[in-house]
Parts: sequence; structure tokens; C-alpha cells
Amino acid sequence: MRAILAALWQGDSAFPSGGFAFSNGLEGVAALAGPLDRAGLSAVMDAALRHRWATVDRVALLHAFAAEDLDRIAIVDRAVEAATPTEAFRVGSRRNGRALLIAHGRLATPEAAELKAAVAAGRALGHLPVVQGWVWRRCGLDARAAVAASAYTVAAGLANAAVRLGWLGAIDAQGALGDSLDLAADLAREADDPPPLRLSSATPWLDVAATRHARSGLRLFSN
Repeated sequence: MRAILAALWQGDSAFPSGGFAFSNGLEGVAALAGPLDRAGLSAVMDAALRHRWATVDRVALLHAFAAEDLDRIAIVDRAVEAATPTEAFRVGSRRNGRALLIAHGRLATPEAAELKAAVAAGRALGHLPVVQGWVWRRCGLDARAAVAASAYTVAAGLANAAVRLGWLGAIDAQGALGDSLDLAADLAREADDPPPLRLSSATPWLDVAATRHARSGLRLFSN
């Protein structure tokens, strides 16, 4: 029960993790396909969870969760960097990870300050799933709860971005989020042991949208 409550705490949109500044490519989608309806948002969630989160974030989080030292964290960080071909997503992941790390440093989460110092010194990059794995273990989440919280924050972040962009009302956005939970649960099921650290991402449409968005002169989100 403690792990479940900790996961709810960390997955809450009110937690100051900096995630509100990132649409994970959703804002750029308008330039390619126009505003999305509920079915379109569900399709984006499906692609992001299935072809990026499950194959990059989930694996990296589990390795960071199991890591016993910052040398291992640095290795996982570099793997995430190499597996993220789009600059907007690389920069966004590092910025979001550092924002989460700063919040946990201020909360005095054990060993958050050590990772923050390593990132500041260039020993680690501070990618979001890596920071999540490191600090969430020290917040009392178990591996299964950490993976579930990570998947939820991806889908919820897309739902919240769609509302802030004015594409959908809260009911339709929450409906799409609810529709994503079965997939997220299936993808998060294997969380006991980290799989091999072989990361890959295959979301070309979102990559193109994020790249075009980065060149836009007027935007609401950082990516």
C-alpha cells in the first residue's frame, strides 16, 4: 500500500516535476494533421507508450531503479541519449529529468543531491526515466509501482497537453487517458527484473512533429 500511495504522489500532475512544460511532440502534431479528436489522441498515446516508452523509458527506468551506484546511472543515461534520435526529445528528457531531480533535492529525498551533483559535473546526463528510477526507489516505490507511475505520467501528460492546446475538453481527454490504461498495464507488467539494456525508439511521426515544432516561432510547450 505504501508503494501504491507513493506512486500516486509521484504521478500527480500537481507534483513540481516540470512536466507541464512538455507536450512530447503533441503540439507539433497540429502542423502535420491539425487538432486531434479523442480517437486521434488515443492513437498518439498508443504510439508513444508502445514504441517509445516501453522500449526506452521503461527499460532505462528499471536499470536505474536497480542501480547501486552513479557509475551505472551514467551508463544508463548514455544509452537513453543514444536511443533518442530527435534533439527536441533528448533536450526535453534532460530538462524534465533535472526538474524532477531539483524537486527531490529540495524534498531531501535520499541520494537525490548526489545524482544532482553528478549531473552538474557532467558525470551523468539526468534523463527523465533515469532520474525517475533513482529517486522513486528512494521514495518507497517498488519496481512495479515505479513502472506504472512512469507509464501513467506519459499518457496523462499527453492528455493534459491536448486540453491546454484547446483541442479537447477535459472529458474527452480523460476518456482517451482511461482508454490507454489497459495498454499501459500490459506494457508495464514485466517489472521484476530489468531486461537487457538495448533501447530503441520507433515513433517517426512524433519525431518529425517535434522537430518541426522546435523551429516554430510561436509555441506553448518546450517540445
